[in-house]
Amino acid sequence: MILPFTFHLSRWVKNVLFRILKNSFLKRPKAIFLVFLSIAMGAAVATAFLGIIGEVSHKMALELRSYGANILLEPAALDGGGFLREEDLPKIKTVFWKYNITGFTPYLFGVAELSSGGKRARGVVSGTWFNKQLEVQGEDPSIQGIKVIAPWWDLKGDWPQAADEAIVGAALAKRMGAGVGSEIKATVHARAQVFRISGIVTTGGFEEEQLFAPLITVQELLEKQGKVSRVLVSALTVPMDSFGRKDPASMTKDEFEKWYCTAYVTSVAKNVEEVMAGSRAKPIWQIASAEGALLTKLNSVMIFLTVLALGAAATAVSTSLMASMAERSPEIALMKAIGADRFQIGSIFLGETLIISVAGGIVGYLVGDRLGALISHTVFNSTIISPLWLFPTAIISALVVALAGSVAPLRRALLIEPVRVLKG
Repeated sequence: MILPFTFHLSRWVKNVLFRILKNSFLKRPKAIFLVFLSIAMGAAVATAFLGIIGEVSHKMALELRSYGANILLEPAALDGGGFLREEDLPKIKTVFWKYNITGFTPYLFGVAELSSGGKRARGVVSGTWFNKQLEVQGEDPSIQGIKVIAPWWDLKGDWPQAADEAIVGAALAKRMGAGVGSEIKATVHARAQVFRISGIVTTGGFEEEQLFAPLITVQELLEKQGKVSRVLVSALTVPMDSFGRKDPASMTKDEFEKWYCTAYVTSVAKNVEEVMAGSRAKPIWQIASAEGALLTKLNSVMIFLTVLALGAAATAVSTSLMASMAERSPEIALMKAIGADRFQIGSIFLGETLIISVAGGIVGYLVGDRLGALISHTVFNSTIISPLWLFPTAIISALVVALAGSVAPLRRALLIEPVRVLKG
């Protein structure tokens, strides 16, 4: 029974179906073009938006890193006045997520008596890196410091270049009556250091009440050679979910591996903590949560627009095919009258739709690739490179649009009654 059916099916495809499809494309070019255009536009929009999701989300995450660090590294024994070791800092660029770490900078804090131009005040002296080239064995050199993790600082003047230069917060400079080029003396117990002010910094935060100087100079002033109080780390991370917030201590082995190998801010912090002896790393949640929420909303909007575009394309395909079915009712009725069954009728119209959808998917991918690049350049001032998975995605999107738009017209075609249509 199977062999005769197979033979009959192949003969039907070879002798009848191909001929009908060929005549249909040649005799109804306008209707075919409308369906093709609807499918191609849907695939193009899907390709453009999905490409933007993949590339622009990453670029936006990089931009968000300019709003401040999202991981704080501090001594584990805070109550004992503990410190971190400066010599361990290069290890941060050797962790599993080292390529996600865009920058870091250490701080050493101390309270000093400040004097400038006859005015005196107590203030915080912060030793840090400004623009330090970090050499790590086996890795490419990188630039670390405040200029990397806090590019939003508004500096009037220049960054310190010499060991005796410093920048002063705007509020502290106003209280001391100091300006760019003037000198300010910091005294801690019997030790003193005179700094030349190279710049005045405005941040809108507590930094405006501090004096920032090279780390090595402040270490000597405080007699804390080779020590730092804390480290701020800026890292690219994925939005947090319930699994990312789960306590690693309660995870199974497989869950821990999944968590450790996902760039959550918690897992990246754990990475950093492991290489810094006597440290405790914790996310800065107000920054990490805001970034994650923003990226999630951006992706949700792009996916919603993609689904909306595909739905509109499917509606357009359905409308065009319904109009086509109305014109072809006599043809369908005649095929039924001479013995065509539901399978044969359906194969004709589905064959037409699938051929058009494949062609529309290819054209839609090519158009969408250029459209995505144009949107990225115009809106985000960035360039994107479409990943390879977008091509099969465009074809699948075209097929989904075509099949979704064909359901109602095909059902109508299968319900046509030859007697009523042919009788007129």
